[in-house]
Amino acid sequence: MGSQMTKGHCYLCGAIVAKSGFVEHFDSKHLDGEKVDDQECVLLKVEDAEDKIYWLYLDIPLTSTLKTLDTFLREIWLECCGHMSAFYQHGGIEIGKSTKLEQLPVGSILFYEYDFGSMTELRITLLRTVSRPRQRKAVRLLARNLPLRFDCGQCGEEADFICCECDAMEEYPFLCEKCMESHEHECALPVVNSPRMGVCGYCGEYDVYEFPDNAEKEE
Repeated sequence: MGSQMTKGHCYLCGAIVAKSGFVEHFDSKHLDGEKVDDQECVLLKVEDAEDKIYWLYLDIPLTSTLKTLDTFLREIWLECCGHMSAFYQHGGIEIGKSTKLEQLPVGSILFYEYDFGSMTELRITLLRTVSRPRQRKAVRLLARNLPLRFDCGQCGEEADFICCECDAMEEYPFLCEKCMESHEHECALPVVNSPRMGVCGYCGEYDVYEFPDNAEKEE
């Protein structure tokens, strides 16, 4: 995986940018003068709360609710079995999904939990307000980490599956399709670009946000 952990696609221009450098890239390449019909939004950084190798940058209108953000996060990263979810402030104080983004202080950090059994936890930072041209969808994906490569533990080729049983036993779980056919365990899930990979029944079938391979370019 290496350097891919800190790099991602800019979904506005196709550049490959460092996670730590995306805001500077966004400011220099994609901020135009504010126009009369622009939407006032908040710029968000969303990360896997545990290791942060999975990350997103988004903008969303200040008048949108956390329910809108919840729906987007389920689509791109989480939804498998219709599990419950919740947003929290520091200290474990739950925030209702009817809360509008404009009610939350810029600079604050939220925590989001999906599936209270086999939980996936995210960290959401409200970076600052921005304006953007009016969009058809409320949540605009600005950047996303590059898909991480995992090598097959048997042949060394790129892995297609994660063995859930090996993972539960803390053994190396990644296998290519060919090696999976002869593997001793049958319970496997696809390798996907999500912090929920290998959990519950997550297969990423609602994720329509993969960046086209032929469009990427190094900045």
